[in-house]
Amino acid sequence: MKEIVQDGAPVLREIAQPVPDGLFDTPKLAQIIKDMSEALEEQPEGVALAAPQIGMSYRIFIVRKDRTLPLQRKVAGETLPPPPPPEVDVYLNPEILKTSRKRAFVDEGCLSVRGIYGTTSRHERVTIKARHVTGTPFERGAGGLMAQIFEHEMDHLNGILFIDHAEHLTRVSHRSEHRFAYFGTPGVASETLAALIESGFVPAVVVTSPDAPRGRGLVLTPSETKALALAHDIPVMTPEKLDAAAIEAITAYECEYAVVVAYGKIFPETLIRAFPKGVINVHYSLLPKYRGATPLETALLSGDTMTGVSLQKMVKELDAGDVLAQEATEIAPGETARELRPRLIEIGAALLVETLPAYLSGDIIPVPQEHAHATRAGKLKKEDGLLSLDAPAEENWYKYRAYADTIGTYFFDPPAGGGKRMKIVKASLANGQFTIERVIPEGKREMAYADFSK
Repeated sequence: MKEIVQDGAPVLREIAQPVPDGLFDTPKLAQIIKDMSEALEEQPEGVALAAPQIGMSYRIFIVRKDRTLPLQRKVAGETLPPPPPPEVDVYLNPEILKTSRKRAFVDEGCLSVRGIYGTTSRHERVTIKARHVTGTPFERGAGGLMAQIFEHEMDHLNGILFIDHAEHLTRVSHRSEHRFAYFGTPGVASETLAALIESGFVPAVVVTSPDAPRGRGLVLTPSETKALALAHDIPVMTPEKLDAAAIEAITAYECEYAVVVAYGKIFPETLIRAFPKGVINVHYSLLPKYRGATPLETALLSGDTMTGVSLQKMVKELDAGDVLAQEATEIAPGETARELRPRLIEIGAALLVETLPAYLSGDIIPVPQEHAHATRAGKLKKEDGLLSLDAPAEENWYKYRAYADTIGTYFFDPPAGGGKRMKIVKASLANGQFTIERVIPEGKREMAYADFSK
């Protein structure tokens, strides 16, 4: 079988020669097209191939038309129809006749430039003239993906690679040799999943919470993690419970390990044992400190000046597994959860990407936690955000910082019965004084608290 040649091969930088009239409808041409088709067949992510990519300097390209169709996204419980049969279109001696005025920036990669992706400006519509294998001429117009394919393959025939004019080039290593499942639901999970995908760690399946009603209309809406997975054509499961049926469906993906980020459900021991290389949990504290659901909030509530992220190998007891890696970070004096959380998400995602290769190759020795030093970080209740203006200034300051991006903080003015509920929008601490600067009074718009108090 012909190998797909890679960037650096001289043939990729040559202007390919026209197919001579004497080659049309011959066994030699049929063999070239067969070689191209077989090479493309072995690359599931590929949709088209030019002859120079198998070392043949002819003006020929082929398109796997069946692979240009929208992918059918698999969600657990659905039965998908069989994929369409392979269908190869052949273009000999192609020429671009016309292009649209409008262009669009599209994501692009190339089978001859492994692991590099970028954004390329392509015409939205392209009309091409070419010849069939018999020599019969034809014209074809296309938009969207097919227009992009036409221009990409014509570049190949003219000795041009997409990296010559692409922007925002990103190198992605192919690190998904070890199949894994990803568990997560909210924004923190989707952002971490995005970092994994960008770094070449693409899960075999994503497990997330079922669609939930959101907004004023209570429209059933997928989790951010589900939306991201479907956008990358990753199979998604949304079990209500991690019961025997769900575990059986998950294990059918034959994953070696799992990654968990804010999934929101307790893992049964049978599910933990289902992954030979274990379950890696991204936890936003320096374990064993602050095990539980709200480690970030608890660190701020406690007035800590240091926190961090831990990667721990999950066990049945909550957040009690051996630590694989940790990274600490200082908490700035005025930092609230609104600023700290994105920093920790970024630190955790980078730590995960950095740690996984060493972990999967067996180069990391897990470190047991000192269980005697463990502290708990329980779930939040809305009433936890109630402040007493008579409380110590630091106590109110720590609450305001801790709950800034979740339940928020509030008080009643006046504090006695019948007072208006005041949501705190902005506050500060200076010279030992907790100062409320902006509020949203019950039933009113945001305003300066000084104006309300007049």
